[in-house]
Amino acid sequence: MTAAVDVSSPSGSRSTHSIPEIVTPLLPVTQVITHLGTNPMLTMPVVVGVEPDVDAAWHRLAEVADFFGIAMPGLDDFRVAVLEQLPVTRPVGTLLAVTATVFDVDGQSRVVVASEPVEPVRPAPVRIGRCDAVGLVPRSADPVWRRMAGRTTSRGHLDQFQRWLADQGWVDAVPVAVPHAKPSDAPYLGALVVETAAGLSGIEDPEPASLLDQLAACGVIANVDGTGRVPADVTRAWWVSPRFLIHPVADLDGTSLPAHGAPPFVEQR
Repeated sequence: MTAAVDVSSPSGSRSTHSIPEIVTPLLPVTQVITHLGTNPMLTMPVVVGVEPDVDAAWHRLAEVADFFGIAMPGLDDFRVAVLEQLPVTRPVGTLLAVTATVFDVDGQSRVVVASEPVEPVRPAPVRIGRCDAVGLVPRSADPVWRRMAGRTTSRGHLDQFQRWLADQGWVDAVPVAVPHAKPSDAPYLGALVVETAAGLSGIEDPEPASLLDQLAACGVIANVDGTGRVPADVTRAWWVSPRFLIHPVADLDGTSLPAHGAPPFVEQR
């Protein structure tokens, strides 16, 4: 039997070390060794009982597959592959963080889906700093090759950046001003929703995909108008993580904010 990596945790017996034993391998080991970090990958929110936006996910992944010359299934085949691999035992209304990865095996595309339940609203306050990470985290204004690389399984640089942020006591950071570039307070990793007397505004970079638009599309949050900068009169703020967790912000670039109260943009489920 060809060795494989158990990506989607199919049913099967387990050894005393909890390693799954599967009858049909998902991926040959040569795929894992020779294609490290080049497979198109996207994490999207899916609410059980709500039709997922598979079309948008397919277009984002197809753009990457075309750039790297990787076989990509057609939209209908992709939809079937995603829906077949979603868990069917979760209660209606459960939010899932669903990661779809496209593999090119002997010229044929294979879609592997992994998912985990998410309770989006979290009470723990977080701190957002400010730093220069230009070239480290792909942004929408970057060259196409860097943006496409940011939508693959190559995530080592992000893990390193997250560790550095944690050492500063931050979960994320907003960019420092760059000469001759449009000013932006969009966080490097997640998104911000800020509140002022005028209402709510969202701040994010749409690479690799808009967190706020995806959450609004599946009914988890209300639509929030976007802005590029943190307003001077911000009264409260929330940070949305790359895996759709929503935390109150206690410190935003050195400004202390009240970190209490439910986020008013989250829809009742």
